[in-house]
Amino acid sequence: MILKELSIYSFNEKKVLNSYRFNDVGLNIILGEKKDEADEANGVGKTTMVECLSFLLGEEVHPYYKNNKILISKNILITLEISANGIIYFLGRYFNTPEKGYILYDKKANFDLNCWEPYEDKDYKTKIQEIILGDKVEEISFASIREYIIRDEQNGFIKDTLGISGRNATTQNKVLAFLCNLPYNSESEIKKITKRITELKDEKKALSTTIGKTISELRSEKSKYTNQIKKLEKDINSININKQYNIKVSEYSKNKNELNKIQNKIFKLLHVKNQYQQNIENLKQKVEDIKGLNDIEPFYKQLLGTFPNEVSHNYENVKKFYDFMVDNRGKFYEGKIESIDNDLEELNTLKASYEEKLKEDYKILKSSNIVEDINSMISNREDLNTKIAEINIQINNHDRLKNLTNKINSLKSERLLVTQKKTDEFTSYEQHILSLETLFQTLSELAYDTDGILNIEFDNNVNDRKNSITGRVIIECSLPDDRSHGINYMKINMFDLTWFLSSLSGESGHNINFLIHDGSYSKPNPSVKAKILKFVDTKIKSLSKGQYFVTINKDEVLKKDIDFFEKNGNIIAKLERTDDNSKRFFGFKLYDQS
Repeated sequence: MILKELSIYSFNEKKVLNSYRFNDVGLNIILGEKKDEADEANGVGKTTMVECLSFLLGEEVHPYYKNNKILISKNILITLEISANGIIYFLGRYFNTPEKGYILYDKKANFDLNCWEPYEDKDYKTKIQEIILGDKVEEISFASIREYIIRDEQNGFIKDTLGISGRNATTQNKVLAFLCNLPYNSESEIKKITKRITELKDEKKALSTTIGKTISELRSEKSKYTNQIKKLEKDINSININKQYNIKVSEYSKNKNELNKIQNKIFKLLHVKNQYQQNIENLKQKVEDIKGLNDIEPFYKQLLGTFPNEVSHNYENVKKFYDFMVDNRGKFYEGKIESIDNDLEELNTLKASYEEKLKEDYKILKSSNIVEDINSMISNREDLNTKIAEINIQINNHDRLKNLTNKINSLKSERLLVTQKKTDEFTSYEQHILSLETLFQTLSELAYDTDGILNIEFDNNVNDRKNSITGRVIIECSLPDDRSHGINYMKINMFDLTWFLSSLSGESGHNINFLIHDGSYSKPNPSVKAKILKFVDTKIKSLSKGQYFVTINKDEVLKKDIDFFEKNGNIIAKLERTDDNSKRFFGFKLYDQS
């Protein structure tokens, strides 16, 4: 992809305020000039220009620009003409609708947004990704690499690292490997396996704490409980609750009837006994009454002289009769009574027996003990089934532990195979890595007349640590005395230029053919800057592709070098403070004049 022209259009003024045509191939310098020696070249819009390029290439618009009253009042649209795969596109961001991006497909430039295709921010980023990286790049986004190819001095040049502060280490090394056209997914692929191994190990550890007995002990307990259940089920099945209950009701009714019969017999015998006793008492009373006649005999003799013979005879007969009755019939009745008492004793014994039976039957029928006993057996069986279920869980956990161990071992084997495969793949890039190291040394010798060191290694040390970096492409570089800010910044520049120039000369790899450094040459020695810039420009032009953008202030390089770059057409923007602010990036001041 080629960045061709950046324009600033005001809908209020209905005109282009400023436009910047880029070199399709070679060096593009964004220069900050001074009106005089006392003037300041900063604040004229160099960084703003780079930020606008970044917005146009998918970065979210910064709140400073979203909320800038001057930009909003002027209705500013920025556009970027690009060429990709032989097709001309125009990218647009309208600051009054910063949440959207606009694309004009294969048409002549115009500033009527009705002709442009609007996209929400997320969809706009996706379209930029498709245009720049195409559909062949997997598992990496342009958004993740944009800040590495549009580096700014404030955030992108961190001491002792080639990356950017605060970024995920895995992603950062993945991006650096991608930019160097090296295998970049190895660490991510291996981390997925290691993560799965860790998860299985954690599960195994958790399972181990729940198992307190050996598999033999568990199976022995299960067998014991199983036998107990079989016995209970046999007992339960041998009982017919309805049959037993009905039998008990029938027995109760039968015993009740028998008791009633016995009670009736007792009542009848008691009645007969009472009659016999009454008869005896009557006979005795009659005798006593007759004896009473003997007591009044003298009275009658005085009164009547003597009893008539008939009366006296009758008295004797009656007396003899009752004496006989008392003597004979009394004994008869007493014998009957004695017999009745014997029968009553037997009947009362039998009655007590039936009453006891009825009492027990009543308790059983009332309390439903039979049902309760069966429920108790069923409950015991369920308790045993629960214990067996718990044992089965622990047995299954033993089996699960074995399976987990097998899976862990299998994954470890898979990780070893993948690691070996990735190691072999990395080794196949030996010549490419050598060319990267050679190019970095060339830049180092050019800048400082000394050997710089670019070291690229593949970490194939397999382990289970959470922070394992197995599969990571480790890229490190150093310059003599790179503790100096200027040299450290130059080291990062030279690394970026190494992957950039290498990718331009390669036959395969990503489609990134532009690199932007904002403020990256503010620290090194002025004589070093020009050497590197001239070398890069010559190299890019020899390859006939690639664009390198840098922002510098006029006093950061020698005048003769500025003259050279201007004569060579490398300076594509001269930004400075003027009375009308027309030479600032936007063509006006972004903040209040006061």
